[in-house]
Amino acid sequence: MSVLDRSTEEDTEWKAWRRKGITATDIADAANGTYGGAYAVVARKLDLLEPDAENDQMRRGHRWQPVIADAVNVLTGQFVVGEESWCEHPDHPEHRATVDGFLAPVDEASIDDVSGVLEVKTRGVGTRPNRDRWTDQVQWQLWVTGQPRGVIAEAVIDDDTDTLRSLHLSEVVADPDRQATLVILAGQLLIHLDQGTLPEPDTASALDAVKAVHAKPDPDPESVDLSDIADDVARFAAIKEAVKAVTDERDELEARIRDRVGDNTVGTCPGFTVSVSRPTMVLTADAEAELLDLHPELGRTVLDRAKAKDMHPDDLAAARRPVGARRLTLKETTR
Repeated sequence: MSVLDRSTEEDTEWKAWRRKGITATDIADAANGTYGGAYAVVARKLDLLEPDAENDQMRRGHRWQPVIADAVNVLTGQFVVGEESWCEHPDHPEHRATVDGFLAPVDEASIDDVSGVLEVKTRGVGTRPNRDRWTDQVQWQLWVTGQPRGVIAEAVIDDDTDTLRSLHLSEVVADPDRQATLVILAGQLLIHLDQGTLPEPDTASALDAVKAVHAKPDPDPESVDLSDIADDVARFAAIKEAVKAVTDERDELEARIRDRVGDNTVGTCPGFTVSVSRPTMVLTADAEAELLDLHPELGRTVLDRAKAKDMHPDDLAAARRPVGARRLTLKETTR
């Protein structure tokens, strides 16, 4: 295993390094169908999807990671060293992982002193953990680093107060059989990357990625023969009809329940408590106009679309960008 210290490298270099290999996150998502599954993993590496922007959950994890590492030291007596190390498998350098830290019995440790890896996970109160995904992520880290065990430190954080609610440690022992399965999966991903192809979407979470990849239609489109997935199309049509029927029934039942609760906020019956929330207070367009009349200094310059259409229609057309997914519709044929 080769190790590079991420703290000495620019974040852009780290992202470029990750893109050239199969990481623990890639494997975990591809194996568990999360965050777009294998389809999204390959699409991102082929520059067909925008890179994930840092969100509140990522920032929470970065903020709490050193605190949790200190807690692991207190609870286990093991020191956390080599935080955020870039690791590559010695025989398969395209197999990569960035470990949150290594566990060692001494503070000043070399790679020969470490006995395992640490993976820090934070989640909000009431959110469901995906421990299968986490376990595969750690199994890949163990494969890359050659370590015999890993510890997952799962912290539940109250995001409203940014306080720790609970901390749970669990051990993951290296499983050669599972690692072999993940290595085969990595090989399949690498073949797609080498050939510039995308795997078949095999998870519901891939839908948004597929929509984004194909957001722009071909300027010279053709009719695609879908005969080989005709069963999928027929099943999709049947599910759409079933969903409509269930949605109609759901809406009718909701209307009846809401009417019975009326202007109140709570209703009860055996087995259930029904709550109807108070309305969300928003600034409507009319209210915004009234506020501008009172305080014109709050206004700002915006595009007059009607004038742009009359005076500069070509520039207006060129400025348009695709938003959202292209609509998919079905029409039964007799053929």
